[in-house]
Amino acid sequence: MIRNILKFGFSTSTLNVEPKRKFSLFKLIVGAAIGVYGFDQGRKYREYLSNTFLTKEQINDLALKNMIKSKDQQLIAHPINSVNNLKNKEKVVVIGGGIIGISQALKLLRMGYNVTVIEQANTVASECSAFNGNVFNPMYFLPLVTKDNLIYMIKNIFEKPELTTVRFNMNAFLETNFIQWGINSLLLSMTDNAQILNSKKQLRIGSLTLQDIEKLKPSGLFKGHLIAKGQLGFFASDQKVNAYRDRLELLGIPHIKVDSFEQIEQFTKSDLKTEPNLKLFNRFKKALILTTESNLETRELTQAMLKYCQENFPNQFAIAFQTSAQNFVLDTDKYVKGIQTNKGIVLGDSFVICLAHKSKELAHKLRLNLPIVPAKGWAMGRTAPQNFNQTLVKEFTLNTPNYFATNLNGHLRLAGCAEVCTDTPSTDASSEWGAIQILNRFNEQNGFDFKMSDFTVRSCFRPLTPDDVAIISDVPGFKNVFINAGHGSRGMSYCFGAADIMSQVMEGSKEFEDYNVKRYYFI
Repeated sequence: MIRNILKFGFSTSTLNVEPKRKFSLFKLIVGAAIGVYGFDQGRKYREYLSNTFLTKEQINDLALKNMIKSKDQQLIAHPINSVNNLKNKEKVVVIGGGIIGISQALKLLRMGYNVTVIEQANTVASECSAFNGNVFNPMYFLPLVTKDNLIYMIKNIFEKPELTTVRFNMNAFLETNFIQWGINSLLLSMTDNAQILNSKKQLRIGSLTLQDIEKLKPSGLFKGHLIAKGQLGFFASDQKVNAYRDRLELLGIPHIKVDSFEQIEQFTKSDLKTEPNLKLFNRFKKALILTTESNLETRELTQAMLKYCQENFPNQFAIAFQTSAQNFVLDTDKYVKGIQTNKGIVLGDSFVICLAHKSKELAHKLRLNLPIVPAKGWAMGRTAPQNFNQTLVKEFTLNTPNYFATNLNGHLRLAGCAEVCTDTPSTDASSEWGAIQILNRFNEQNGFDFKMSDFTVRSCFRPLTPDDVAIISDVPGFKNVFINAGHGSRGMSYCFGAADIMSQVMEGSKEFEDYNVKRYYFI
């Protein structure tokens, strides 16, 4: 069949006529496609064979004796296997100790499972969850992956970075699975209808998050959080504010259109008429208040959830730090029975991968090209100065076209900008274009003269999917392995809702196919 396709590409005459010896674009495209497909299948096969394959007897011996021999190598069990497991309850291994992984663990514990978390660092919330903008916005959605944004990001490749807010770095094209991400972005995110559908999918997660937070509030997990009265957003033009307002109304998101500064004061019931506040308002004059928004410190919440799990589920919960997942352990029926780590094999009945964009590294082991790429963002924080209580950030999570600003318990946090790139760690985030632009714009718009040295500055890599919708799914072909990843910059805004969906998917629900990885092509 392939020969006939290629032969057809050579000539428009009958197949009995010898084709002319000339360059054929069709042949080149088909040949390249076959080559890429063959290379990808070969890589998938090699990755899959790098897993550890054991007989059922060997797995039983490993569980009993903590050590076995296989193919002239000695395999050991991780000590965490014997810690805090109630009998006759299914054990779930959660891979990743960020806010997504720990909230997933908490949800499963509440449902009665035994849960073991493995985390490569020596603490939870060590990467993207460690330091961000503190913006909690479960009912706010402005997708990063849209037709206009992709065009804008491509154009910005050739602009000075400090003149942009979102952009592609040329090294992004070298990122693993970038081709799959790019193709799916073009297929799934380019129309207005697709963007509305994608927004509804994310807002469903946000709605579930709000429901679960109400159930968890009596636990005290959110003490000191969720204190902003709303999100005050400024827009660069009437066109942008009207387009966004139309989207809010279509999606049913509560909001107030602001036409005067007095409306802001009426909403907050406080006097905010200062020269910098009026200057900021008059600079834009186009604003909306989202009445359900607030703020939340991701790392503090993750640590509080960890403590809650340890104290309230002492016989069901365990966590192994400085433990990095390397590959899977499968039995002769190709059923996943464990995770090979740097400290031994962690056994379990089910496995949930919560490693943000690095989830694709483990997914490769199961022949899955997970289309997630890292999008670099910047966050910076300092103690709020004494006169800061007179700013709009006293009452609101504030966002402009350039940055987000929050004031949580006297601590100012700024965040913004996005660069799709490889995940090469920053050597000095404070010298990078994103941090410089955020600070310059904040000072300019709010009348401050902060220096970069006044702030703690950090960059992190947010996991970006082709449609900006999280992947909450089983792994095709492996019914006891699941993925909860790809939440972009909204990890803490959607963590509880995503954990709820994931737990229902694990128990066989077909209600959440919108989040299944099978919606993507060429994976």
